[in-house]
Amino acid sequence: MKIVQWLVAASCGPCCTALSFPSSAKHMTRSNFIHSTASVIFFSDIVGSSPACAADKDKMQQNPRYIESEVQMKYGDDSKGNPRTRGVLVRRFTGDSTPYSFPVRPVSLVKEWPEQPPFNQKDFFRADEGDDENFYTLPRLVYHIDEPAVSSLTQYYRANIKPGSSILDICSSWVSHYPLEFKDNMKRISATGMNPLELMANDQLTDYEARNL
Repeated sequence: MKIVQWLVAASCGPCCTALSFPSSAKHMTRSNFIHSTASVIFFSDIVGSSPACAADKDKMQQNPRYIESEVQMKYGDDSKGNPRTRGVLVRRFTGDSTPYSFPVRPVSLVKEWPEQPPFNQKDFFRADEGDDENFYTLPRLVYHIDEPAVSSLTQYYRANIKPGSSILDICSSWVSHYPLEFKDNMKRISATGMNPLELMANDQLTDYEARNL
């Protein structure tokens, strides 16, 4: 079996080229894929306008607001199988062409803390104390922050990371929130993450290694 991804539609911008995933995706089972498909979040259609704040307004206005792709798995394609495919549509926010602005305001980092910490040990327990590796076994092509937060990160990266830099994306997934031009402008974008299939779907990466840190 193999997984491939291609562009289905783009809003407010040009199309993207096709992407093929490495053959290591053959270890993904049908049941795991179907399970992960059910966990994908679909976003409603949105129409964007040019943002008020930009490090490079021309670039931001040329880029689409989002890119829709289909991640597809083909299974049963050997000599004894019954070839079938199953895919899921995902929408990736680019962080550009949004109506959001991010004004810079002074922030005070001075705070008086009590002599005795107001916390106890249970305050630092996680809601799920299980092994993270078990949780991340299945790919979850979802966002954990909303579009304004994605856009804020994208614009910050564009304004503060110089072209030609080498980037290490720790705890990465199928999206990294970098500006679209970073794949061409940066020397290298390496990543680590818990799920290799999510890292395969991240088309901004130069290379990656799935690792439980």
